[in-house]
Amino acid sequence: MQREARLRALVDAHLDTVWRALKRLGVPVAGADDATQEVFIVAARRLDDIEHGRERGYLLGIALRVAADARRALRRRGEVPLDEVSDRALAGGPPAAGAAEAALDQRRTRQALAAALALMPDELREAFVLFEIEELTAPEAAAALGIPVGTIASRVRRARDFIRAQLARQGATP
Repeated sequence: MQREARLRALVDAHLDTVWRALKRLGVPVAGADDATQEVFIVAARRLDDIEHGRERGYLLGIALRVAADARRALRRRGEVPLDEVSDRALAGGPPAAGAAEAALDQRRTRQALAAALALMPDELREAFVLFEIEELTAPEAAAALGIPVGTIASRVRRARDFIRAQLARQGATP
């Protein structure tokens, strides 16, 4: 019963984070629910290995492997996922004056970042997503990726440069 409660708490606390991370790591929206479920299935099997207080990093480490598998499967099948934009940001009724333009700018910025992430080499994207977007510490991100801490810093720096270059090509302001 205690295992079930811990697993339920893990799912409740980290489901959204895992889903977003998988999407940012290249899993198409259409496959994100299944990939998220796969992450928690692995976590359920390995529940005793997950240290208290380090659940998020552990789950994101699993998510990295699940996302890599999903990307490989897409490449093997020759599929190209459609750009899918979440309408969640637009939900909630009519925007206030000036808010529509701000929401549009924010949406364009998210789309530009998503496009840059999609083009980014996997090793840079993984480090960037874990460190910058999911806000893991450098040691946590390094542990999840199984690489030295200094390598995280190098990959994040290269990822930032990559994003700046992509945004400049798109005419967006970095």
